Amino acid sequence: MNSLKMARIFPFMVLFAQGRPVAGGIAFLLQLSLVFWPVASRWAYVSHERMGIERLLNELSESNKQAGDPYGRTPKKFRQIA
Repeated sequence: MNSLKMARIFPFMVLFAQGRPVAGGIAFLLQLSLVFWPVASRWAYVSHERMGIERLLNELSESNKQAGDPYGRTPKKFRQIA
């Protein structure tokens, strides 16, 4: 089953799988009351999307990392002539 579908049906499982047991427990309590099930579902869905975006940004930053700090060099000193 797709993990985004799991976020809609079983939000607490998605949060537990992300390594967030407190959030998973809160989502489980929200699921027990059927009124707050959509809140828990939305919370898990947004959390899952955010985790994917952060993973993608980390990959991009690692692939575009420069070898050294361009501003780490000391600037040239100019002599005045005259």
